[in-house]
Amino acid sequence: MNAGIDFGTSNCAIGVWKNNRPTILNLEDNRPSMPSALYTPKEHIEVDEINEVELTRRINKAKTQQLNEASKAQKEGRQYKLLDDVKLENIERGVMRREAIEASKKLYEEQSISSSLNADEGEVFGTAAINQHLIEPHDGFFIKSPKTFLGAELDSNHIETFSEITKKMLAHIKYISEKTTGSEIDSVVLGKPIKFHGTMGDKGNLQATGILESSAIAAGFKNIEFMYEPVAAAMDYERTLNKDIVVLIMDIGGGTTDCSMLKVGPSYINKIDRDESLLGYAGDRIGGLDLDIKIASKILMPHFGKETLLKSGLPIPNTYFSDAVNVNDVHAQARFSSDSYGREIKKYLEQAINKPYFSRLIKLYEGNYSYSLNRSSELAKISLSDEALIKLPIKYIEPDLEIDISREDYREAIEIETNKIIRIMTEVAKQSSTSPDVVYVTGGTAKSPIIEKLIRDQFNDIEVVTGDMFGGVAKGLTTWANRIWGD
Repeated sequence: MNAGIDFGTSNCAIGVWKNNRPTILNLEDNRPSMPSALYTPKEHIEVDEINEVELTRRINKAKTQQLNEASKAQKEGRQYKLLDDVKLENIERGVMRREAIEASKKLYEEQSISSSLNADEGEVFGTAAINQHLIEPHDGFFIKSPKTFLGAELDSNHIETFSEITKKMLAHIKYISEKTTGSEIDSVVLGKPIKFHGTMGDKGNLQATGILESSAIAAGFKNIEFMYEPVAAAMDYERTLNKDIVVLIMDIGGGTTDCSMLKVGPSYINKIDRDESLLGYAGDRIGGLDLDIKIASKILMPHFGKETLLKSGLPIPNTYFSDAVNVNDVHAQARFSSDSYGREIKKYLEQAINKPYFSRLIKLYEGNYSYSLNRSSELAKISLSDEALIKLPIKYIEPDLEIDISREDYREAIEIETNKIIRIMTEVAKQSSTSPDVVYVTGGTAKSPIIEKLIRDQFNDIEVVTGDMFGGVAKGLTTWANRIWGD
C-alpha cells in the first residue's frame, strides 16, 4: 500500500488512496492531523547499592582517624569519645547512601536527549507530547517542529539526534496508519518545502532531504519519493477542475512559505512528468513558527524585562530575550538552558531597574518554559484570527499574568515577514511572466486575516480560492503516490 505524508513543521498528516480519491487518516483523537511534537521522558536512574568493600575501607579509615584523634586529645589533656564499630558503620553507610542518591540525581539531571531517545521508554507524540511537557518540563525532553532544524547547520551528533526523532515520528505515523487501514504501507511520497529552514542554502536542503529519506527507510518504508509541497497542493486542487488554468499556489505553513505558478487541469492530470507545467517557484524560511516567535519577541518579551535598563543606564543585552524565544534554533535553546546563562541573568536581576518584569525571565529560565511561551504565542495567533483584541494568560509564570494583544499589535510585529511573503509572490510572477487565473491558498498560517488580506490585496482582481488548510498537501502527495505506484 502507498501513502502521502505531509511531515509538517506544525502538524503531520497522512493520506491513502480509497474509493478513487485521497483520504486523510486520523492520527489522534479522531483528528486528521497530529502536532509535530515528541516527548521522551528521562530514563529512570537506579540508586547504586552500597559497595560493601568500599564501606569496610571507609570504616577502617574512620577507625584510624578516630584513634589518631584520641591519641592527640590525650596528649593535649582533652576528652575524646570513641565511637563503637556499629555507630561508625551506620555513619559511613548513611554518608555513602546520600552520595549514591546525589550521584543518581546528577546522572538523571545530566542525561542527554540521545540517551533518552535510545532508552525508548514511554515516548508520546502529538498533543500528548505537548501536554506531557507542560506537566513535566524538567522530567523529559520535548521536541516541537523537528522539521525546522533539518536544514540548519548541525554537527554530526545533532544530525544523529534529529534523524532519530524524525524516524520515531514517521514510524509512529506508519504504525497508527497501518493499524487503521489493516494493511502494510511500504511506499510513501514525502512533501518538502522549496527551501528548508536554515542558512545553508542548497547544502541545507540536501541535508534535510537526506535526513528525511534515511529516517523513512529506518521507519520501515521501502520506496520513498519527494514532491514540493506547493506542487502537491496543486495536485489536490487539480482534481476539482474541468478546464485548464494557470494557478498560483500559496502554501504558508508552520516553517516555510512556498509559492508556485503551475498549469493545471484535465490536460495535465495524468502526466507523470510535470516539469513543463511548472512555470515558476520561490520560497523562504517564513512560517507560522516564525510568526509565533515574533509575537513572543515583540509583544511578550517586554513584559519579561526586554528593554529594561540597568542602574548604570545601559540596557540588558537582547541576546537573553531572543535566545529565550527562538525555539527553532537549537544553539539558542542550548545557550538559554545552560547554567552559565542562569548565573548571568540572575546577576543582571540585581542591577535591573524594573526587577518585577525581569524576574519573569528568571522564572522562564528556571521553569524551562520556552516551549510553553511559544505555545502561548501560537494560541494568541490563533485567537487573533477570530478576535481583534485578546487577553493572553501566562499563568505558568504568574497566576494573574495576562497580556493584552490586538490584531494591530500582531500586524506590526510580523511586518518584516509579511513583506517577505509579498516578495515571494512578486518573484514567482516575474519568473513565469504571466498572471494566474486563480490564486489557491493552503497551509494553516494562511487562516490569519492579516495574511489573507495581504494575498487579496496583492491580487485584487483575481479569484482567491482557499483550499484544505491542513490536508491539501497530504492529499496531493497521496494523489501523486497513487499515480506512480497505483492502487
